[in-house]
Amino acid sequence: MSGRRIAVSGVGVVSPQGIGRDACWRALVAGRSAIGPLPPEITRERLRFANGARVQGFRPDDLFDQEVVRVGDRFGLFALLAASEAVADAGVEWNGKLRRRTAVVTGSCVGGQSTEDDGFVRLYREDGNRVPPFTIPRVRANSGA
Repeated sequence: MSGRRIAVSGVGVVSPQGIGRDACWRALVAGRSAIGPLPPEITRERLRFANGARVQGFRPDDLFDQEVVRVGDRFGLFALLAASEAVADAGVEWNGKLRRRTAVVTGSCVGGQSTEDDGFVRLYREDGNRVPPFTIPRVRANSGA
């Protein structure tokens, strides 16, 4: 350990409890459960459970350029939105020195599961012979970073 200090100066949240730090905090304080009915296109007749914790009200087309939405998995777009909120919350003014001294630290055991699921459907249910070219970058666990 070098003894250098770090500071967390901004927070960003995208969770089933709410989009944004304040919305998430209000839901937690109110004791609201994030578990509820999943949409029919997810549950279909094949899932055992009809409830789950899912981020509600996330509309990437309202938040990002179409090019970003086209190449990003839901997982990666969540990371971008949370990072944007954290930077705004910190009141960061980007400059050359700050860019050189700033790191992105994330943790995830998996990446874009929505993309992976779509790929499996395409290959095994629809008898496709390949997945779209952006599949690999979208499913990597580090795609959020």
